[in-house]
Amino acid sequence: MTKKIIYLFFCLFIGQMAFSNERPLSDRAEISVITCGVGDQLYSLFGHTAIRVNDPFEGIDRVYNYGMFDFRTPNFYGKFVKGDLLYFADYTTYRNFIASYVYDNRAVYEQPLDLTQAQKEAIWNKLNKSLEEDNKYYVYKFIDQNCTTKVVDIVNGSISSPVKVDVTGNTSTYRSILNSYLSSRYFEMLGINLIFGSKVDADNTLLFLPDKFMQGLAETQINGKPLVTDTITVFEPEGTIDVPSMSFNSLWFFCVVVLVLSILMARRSVRSVYFVLLGLLGVFFFGVGFYSLHGELLSNNTVLLCCPIFLVLPFIRKKVKLARGLQVLTLISVILYILLNITSQKLLITLPLVLLTIISLAIEMRLIKGRNS
Repeated sequence: MTKKIIYLFFCLFIGQMAFSNERPLSDRAEISVITCGVGDQLYSLFGHTAIRVNDPFEGIDRVYNYGMFDFRTPNFYGKFVKGDLLYFADYTTYRNFIASYVYDNRAVYEQPLDLTQAQKEAIWNKLNKSLEEDNKYYVYKFIDQNCTTKVVDIVNGSISSPVKVDVTGNTSTYRSILNSYLSSRYFEMLGINLIFGSKVDADNTLLFLPDKFMQGLAETQINGKPLVTDTITVFEPEGTIDVPSMSFNSLWFFCVVVLVLSILMARRSVRSVYFVLLGLLGVFFFGVGFYSLHGELLSNNTVLLCCPIFLVLPFIRKKVKLARGLQVLTLISVILYILLNITSQKLLITLPLVLLTIISLAIEMRLIKGRNS
């Protein structure tokens, strides 16, 4: 037993030494930032950032990746919503990394950085230190801490001036920037705008998206010299995705759905189901506001549109005075939602839902009033 314990500690010690005592890079080493295009999965809608270390003299060609996560994590989605899901750093060979993106038909671009040998060594050491057991895990945040910001921090920490932030398309609010990636995916855009709170309405001050970081690198100069020597297209996706003007995942399709539902709202059962769903959403958003550690999900006025009071409206119709009072409260809540978002893209994106809610409330209030008279 004692021998096994000694052997285990020996293996752990050797493993730590493998990362902490990596051999120095040769003067032929090159460090590049790799930017990957968007994908079809929800987690890949904004692209990906990684960093490559290529030293042919030392036989090193690695891609370091800070976007790793494990779907087998217990309560994965609960941890993701709460904001304590651990992502981790890892590396693979350049060949394997590129092959995976070619397989997914996602664009890959590479930007070699014009660095001194000391700067290369500094980045190399930081990358390897980030693989140590005490450093490799980090709590993922939508904006403040993701695969791109981790690479931004490593690069900025090794050069004399930070990478340029105010590039084209990166100077508006976080919400506007995120929405610009979802123009052909309305329901994803609707969901993101409903779940994100007031933090994303602030003006952006970060490089938190892959292609904006790529653009910032291309426009950054250090002591009058470009930081990036070239932007290389490693892989260009085959073909383009044609998005039909009347796609099911579009604002126009949702407007048609809302129009049909508006007609069906004359039915008591349809209104009841709609009110219950709205109320449940409200309870969810209200709970997330207390439960989640994601700053982006806090102070969310969507709870005014999806007011939890909606949940009880179908069950108090016989209590006319109480029903009338709660209906007025929910209407005031929806009006407050409109006023608070009057200058935000959020209102325009959620407008069909707002109109459907007002229509359903108006029908319900008219019927209650008729019963009272």
